[in-house]
Amino acid sequence: MPPLCGFGGSNDEPNRHRNQEAPAQEAQRTGKPLSRKVVVIGDGACGKTSLLNVFVHGHFPENYEPTVFENHVKDMTIENVPVELALWDTAGQEDFDRLRSLSYADTHVICICFSVDQPTSLENVVTKWIEEVHELCPGVKVCLVALKCDLRDDPATKASLARYQEYPVQYEQGLEVAKSIRASRYLECSARFDRGVREAFEEASQYQVKLFA
Repeated sequence: MPPLCGFGGSNDEPNRHRNQEAPAQEAQRTGKPLSRKVVVIGDGACGKTSLLNVFVHGHFPENYEPTVFENHVKDMTIENVPVELALWDTAGQEDFDRLRSLSYADTHVICICFSVDQPTSLENVVTKWIEEVHELCPGVKVCLVALKCDLRDDPATKASLARYQEYPVQYEQGLEVAKSIRASRYLECSARFDRGVREAFEEASQYQVKLFA
C-alpha cells in the first residue's frame, strides 16, 4: 500500500553548521552505517514479533510466544546510504506498561501496529498507544502499520468476527485512524506471506535518511 503522506516539517531540520558534513553524507562516504532506532508497539498478539522475525531472519513463527522485550539489528541501504536499524520489539500487555516505557529513550521512529483481525487493536491505537507515545516520546515520528492483512478476506476470520457482529479492519479504516493520529505513514503487511514487510521498514527509515542528508 502507498504511504499516507511524506515525513518532515520545519521543526525536523537538524541544527548543524553550514560546513558540517551531514550524518547521511558521512555514512555514504565512509561506509559506516547511519544508526537509527525503531520501536515497534501495539496490542499483544497483534503480530509485531512475526513482523520482525520475517524482516530480520526471513522466518515466520507458527507458534505464538508472548514477547517481553527483544532487540534486533538489521543492516539496510536506503537511497545509497548504509543504515543500521536497531529494532525494539515490545510487550503489548498492560502488565508490562511500566517496563515498556524504558524502551522509548533515544528513539527515532515508532511503528504502532494493529491487526486487521482484531478491530479492538485499531481502537487501542487511538485510546492507548498514541497517548503513550505523546507522553513518553513526544515529537518522534510515528508510522501506523496494519498486520495480518492476509486475514482480511479469510472466510474463517470473517465468520469468527461475525459472531460478535464485527468485521476485519478495512484499508480505509486504518487510513482514517492514521490521519487522526497524524501518522507520517500508513502501511499494510502480511508477515505470513512476506508482503510489505521490508517496505514498511524502508518507509520508516527513509525519513531519517532524508532528514540527515
